[in-house]
Amino acid sequence: MNPRTIVGVLALAVLAAGCSTPTNGTATTSAPATAPSNQPLPYGGAPKVENPLPDTVFSDGPCQALTPEQLTFQLGSAVPGKPDNSAVPSCDWISPDTHARIGLSFFGKDNDGLSNVYANVRPQMKRFDVLPPIQGFPAVAYSTQPGPITNSCDVNVGVTDQLSFMVEAAPGETKINKIDPCPLAVSVADNVLTTLKQKAGR
Repeated sequence: MNPRTIVGVLALAVLAAGCSTPTNGTATTSAPATAPSNQPLPYGGAPKVENPLPDTVFSDGPCQALTPEQLTFQLGSAVPGKPDNSAVPSCDWISPDTHARIGLSFFGKDNDGLSNVYANVRPQMKRFDVLPPIQGFPAVAYSTQPGPITNSCDVNVGVTDQLSFMVEAAPGETKINKIDPCPLAVSVADNVLTTLKQKAGR
């Protein structure tokens, strides 16, 4: 198992969403899998992305989606990202001081975007919050723990009806299981959208 917080891995024709157990400020994931649908998008109760970004916004990869300034704000320092493309393009940043962690994954256009999340992730989660749009883009937060005080939180944002990205956030060692990590994940998702919109010329 890879050290991750709660993670939904929507690879081609495979969705994985798992629970996690913290170990020294990190977590491990187990992941049941289901296949996305071939029905028209959106489905499963997911909202339509009204003003989608171009598919090319994911071309640089997730490790380029957070600036040093954004990472310093979120983690206290501009730590380098560790890429992982074993399932989907992903990147992890971990603070060397607090062991707070941010993970970012880009899900391609064959993964059904938020529709897959609504249809396949939602039934597995004990917490599933439909969020106010982040910079105009629909988003949800979820966890296998009921919350609000959990060890990690995932926020998934639809940038088109087919494309989405997921932020995984876990607070530092002194705050884990003491605060709600979803606002941190939302804040990081907002940073990612700022970068992606700039790439798209918006």
